[in-house]
Amino acid sequence: MKKELIRSLTAINQASSAMIAQQQIHRLTTVVDLFPSNNQSSLLLTDWNLITNIRNTYQNYCIEPFIISHQTIPLIITTQPYRSRLKLQRLADLKGKYLNIIGLFIKHILKFDISIENSYEYIKDNLKTLLTINTSELMKSNILKHVPWENDRILFETIFTENLIQRLEKNLYVYQTFLPYDSIVIKLFLIILALSSRICPLVKQKEYYSFNFQPFPKEIFRIQNNYITILWKYVIYRFGYYDAIMCSVRFIQNFLRRQIIESDIMDIIENRDDHGQLSELMERAITI
Repeated sequence: MKKELIRSLTAINQASSAMIAQQQIHRLTTVVDLFPSNNQSSLLLTDWNLITNIRNTYQNYCIEPFIISHQTIPLIITTQPYRSRLKLQRLADLKGKYLNIIGLFIKHILKFDISIENSYEYIKDNLKTLLTINTSELMKSNILKHVPWENDRILFETIFTENLIQRLEKNLYVYQTFLPYDSIVIKLFLIILALSSRICPLVKQKEYYSFNFQPFPKEIFRIQNNYITILWKYVIYRFGYYDAIMCSVRFIQNFLRRQIIESDIMDIIENRDDHGQLSELMERAITI
């Protein structure tokens, strides 16, 4: 009888402990749920003004120049180039077309703060790794209907291999589908990553300049921190705390994969017999 009573008391204590633990978990969950998922008050008026300026700047200095560039570098060409140099020139023109508009956008963003408006040389190499993000934004905003290589697939696969193109497409697909579309989030990420310290894979340069050996300016980090703060407040306002964290983590994970792809692209170009010619054509195509 004593043994049965002890067993009963032990079972009751265990059940009570489990119930208390569940209540504590429920209480914690309730406290988290009390945080407003769309609390606009955390974003100041100055933040909203900056967000508006970013949106307008992207429209004026990224989308409009991209549309105008169709006149000189069309998305579809009636006759595919058959000579080797013409093929390389087409590839360089397309890369320059997409890279120049990112550069133009970031250059005008730098002008928002006088302390970094002349810092473009420190960050311009970063823009190569942002091509997929910006292409995703162009496609989601219906400015671009197809991937940049859709009408030149044979050319791209000949130079970069079919496997690498498939990896680029997968990377682009993740950007387009991993969260509810919000153009402000994409634009803020573009700015933050552009202001990062040397995120493009390192390569041997033909010429080195004084800024190559200087430390990354602290002012750029300070401005970057401001944009990170605005992004964090905005994603919480749009998606809530939990989804804001998941959104940020998945975005950066996909960006890290894009860095690996960019490194592979650079290796492919470097190992080609005509890499000198191709690199020269690409440098000429980048006008910003």
